[in-house]
Amino acid sequence: MKGRSMARPLRGGPAAAGAAALAVVTLLAAGACSAQSAGTFTPGVTGSAAAAGPASDAATSAGGGYVMPPFGQNVKIEMTSWLPGNAAQAAAVSVDKDYELAFLYAEYRSGQDNSWENYVGSVMQTEVQATLQASDVTTESFTGTVKYFDMSVIPDPLVKGDLDVSTCFDNAGASNTNAATGKVIPATSSSDSDYVLVTNELRDESGQWQVVSGLPSVSYPQAAQCKP
Repeated sequence: MKGRSMARPLRGGPAAAGAAALAVVTLLAAGACSAQSAGTFTPGVTGSAAAAGPASDAATSAGGGYVMPPFGQNVKIEMTSWLPGNAAQAAAVSVDKDYELAFLYAEYRSGQDNSWENYVGSVMQTEVQATLQASDVTTESFTGTVKYFDMSVIPDPLVKGDLDVSTCFDNAGASNTNAATGKVIPATSSSDSDYVLVTNELRDESGQWQVVSGLPSVSYPQAAQCKP
């Protein structure tokens, strides 16, 4: 998880995507509420993901419009409870939260969970599947605290009707672990990469919002608002 970006098919090439990412950073800094409350989930399975085996608790619905996967007791997730007042935007934000958490859970389970498929379009599904088959996913898990905060939503500037949902992702309190032994793997990347602005593009497909693509993740200090 640390030092590895979530799977995000890009659009318009690197230059266009980078410009769009900067626009989202500016909009998020100007419009997001830094005082958003968070829903904290402390699961009930002890030990590492590998040592504990499949989590025994079922996924649970939580306040703030999201479903929390059954992480083990060695992981704590803090997800913002923020939702926009607009009903359509709130529905898209809820799907984005579900996708982010489901992808994170798939990483926790070393790629052995596919609940994220419920929230993505066909192109995104292919990209995510490829990412979760990488060796640094299939041989690793993680432990510790992960936080999502400063979430916002805006109309996508390129595709009419689509929405871009952004959130700060903070895994400074988490560590990668060896999936077989549960031992912590020393971090090799800069600590700035622990604070990331994540943006997904969502589309209403016959009344159901889906994640269809994403912008490149933006790390601190460029995403200054993402370091508490």
